[in-house]
Order: sequence, then structure tokens, then C-alpha cells
Amino acid sequence: MKRNPNLKLKALRLEHNLKQIDMAKLLGISENTYNRKENGITEFTESEIKKICDIFNKKAEEIFFRNDVTKNITKEVS
Repeated sequence: MKRNPNLKLKALRLEHNLKQIDMAKLLGISENTYNRKENGITEFTESEIKKICDIFNKKAEEIFFRNDVTKNITKEVS
């Protein structure tokens, strides 16, 4: 299984001095479940993504899309 850790999410969480347990509580999930999601083992649900966007006042694209993917999409559209 290929893992794609959510590095932008982790960086945002750390910038806001939040621990994984804090995020888990805000999302209503266990710390272990949050850890697995942040590390790309399992995926966030749509409602969890919306809550995360609300917490950090960001769009989903800003948190969950990797820069290299965004650059490739931009090149294809141009």
C-alpha cells in the first residue's frame, strides 16, 4: 500500500500548536484513527475534510493537494 502522508496538514497542525489528540477531539475520532489518516494510511471523510478546512480557514486544495500534482494539472490546462 502506497502511503501519502498529509504533510501540509501536519505543518498546519504544528503551526497552530495542535497535537494529534487535539485534532482527533475536534474531529470526533480517536487519536489512533487521526494518526492513520494524517500519515496517509486511511483517508479522511468528506465531513472530516470540511471540519479541517474550517479549523484552519483554508480550502481543501490548500491542505490536501500536493504541489507537484497541482503543478502538473496547471501545465496540462495551460
